[in-house]
Amino acid sequence: MKSFKILLFSILSFVFLAAECTREDDEFFNAVYTTIPNLVAVETQANFQVNDFIWVNSNAFSRWVAEPNQSTLLDVLQTTNATEFNFLYTLEKNVGSNNWVNVTPSNANFNLDKGSFSLGNYITATPTYNSATQVYEYRGGIRLTQTGQYRLRFFAGFDGTNFDLISKNTPGSTFLTIATTATNASSGFYTFTVN
Repeated sequence: MKSFKILLFSILSFVFLAAECTREDDEFFNAVYTTIPNLVAVETQANFQVNDFIWVNSNAFSRWVAEPNQSTLLDVLQTTNATEFNFLYTLEKNVGSNNWVNVTPSNANFNLDKGSFSLGNYITATPTYNSATQVYEYRGGIRLTQTGQYRLRFFAGFDGTNFDLISKNTPGSTFLTIATTATNASSGFYTFTVN
């Protein structure tokens, strides 16, 4: 009888362990990575003055995107079931000798036109799917409150050079990470002066 209990315990332990591993593996193996440039843009202007806004948008982030070396467009919404994606960026100020410090805007100095965001040490931008336009829309502006040399910095992503647009999925859906670039931001930076 004792050996039967040990055998039963071993079988049940194996079943529960295998079930837990399967769930974790599904999450891991349900992740897809691709690279699609220029899904985000920095809106530039000839010069910036104090109280101007510098804007970042995702107007080019359509539901249908062209993947490298693929003949058909990727349907992002169908692939992920995600109506939101996230990407990170920050505003930095040069305080001398190419020494850049983070400038965290307050809610009062951040203007949201489309999508959503959260502020902390960086800006978490959330392009939100608009079914009428079939675009993941985000447009956020930072009020420039002081003169000086500034830059927008986009955080390096999974490929080490581009930054990531990361899907916010429902459980069981494919998790998509898109390494992308921002138009007008060379190597993940857009540098400008506020007069």
